[in-house]
Amino acid sequence: MNLDDLRIRKPARRISEIPPSVLDALSAGQLQTKNLVEWLATSRERLHEVICTQFGLVNLHHSAEIWTDKLLGESALKQSFAIGHWWLEHCKVGDAVWRQLSTHESDIVREWAAIVVGRSSDLSFARKLAWIKPFADDEHSGLREIAWLALRPDVSRDPVAAVRCLVPWTGSRHERLRRFASEITRPCGVWTSNIIAFKDQPEIGLPILQPLMSDPSKYVKDSVGNWLNDASKSKPDWVRALIGTWIAKSVTPDTAYIAKRALRSLNKRAAA
Repeated sequence: MNLDDLRIRKPARRISEIPPSVLDALSAGQLQTKNLVEWLATSRERLHEVICTQFGLVNLHHSAEIWTDKLLGESALKQSFAIGHWWLEHCKVGDAVWRQLSTHESDIVREWAAIVVGRSSDLSFARKLAWIKPFADDEHSGLREIAWLALRPDVSRDPVAAVRCLVPWTGSRHERLRRFASEITRPCGVWTSNIIAFKDQPEIGLPILQPLMSDPSKYVKDSVGNWLNDASKSKPDWVRALIGTWIAKSVTPDTAYIAKRALRSLNKRAAA
C-alpha cells in the first residue's frame, strides 16, 4: 500500500490493530498520526534517528545520551518533551534546522519544534506566542495540545503577564487561537501541573473568559466551560456568581451551553 492510500486510512482503535505498514510509516516520519492510539504507538527513538539522518545529523543521534533505558520506559509525552529539549541544544527558533522540524510531514516532529519554542529561555512570552501561533492553529489537534503545553510553564511563572499577552487571541477569527487562550490558562492541568494562582484567584483569568462567554464555536465553549469547572473545585461561589452574571447579561444558547458545562461538577455534588 502506498503513502497516498495510507493517508486516507481509518485509524485503529487499539495499538494492536495498527497495521505494520502504518506503524512503519509513522515511525519513519512519512505520515501524521490520526488519533491518540497512533500517537502513543509511534516509536520516537526510531523517528528521532530518521529525522537526524534526513538533516545530516545522524552522528548526533548515535551520540545522543537521551535514549537511556529510563527515557525508553517513559510515556510518549515525556519522550517528546525530552526530544524537544534535546533539539534545543542543536537548533534555535527560526534557524534552518528548526524550520525543517516545524514544517515536517509528521505532527510529532512538528511538536518537537513547538517544544523548542516553549523551552527557549532567550524568548519572552510575547515572542514565544508569535512563534507558537502556527502550531496553535495547526490542522492537527494533537499538535495544538502540545503547543499550549509547551508554553504552560511560562503562564505558571507569571499568570498576570501571560493573560495580558493572550487577551488579543480571544478576538481572533480563528477558533483554534481563541481556544488556545482559554486552554493554556485552565486552573487544573491536563497532562500538566495545576496553576495555583488561577485556582486561588480565578478572577485573574477574567480578561480571557469574558470575551468568550458567548463564543459560537463548540471547540471554544468546551474549553471555557472546562476552565470554569476547574475553578469551581476551589472557588465554587465565585463560579456560581460569574455564571449568574453571564446568564443575566447574555441569553444566547452559547452562554447557556458554557454555563451547563461550567456548573456540572457543582450540580453533581448538589444532587448527590
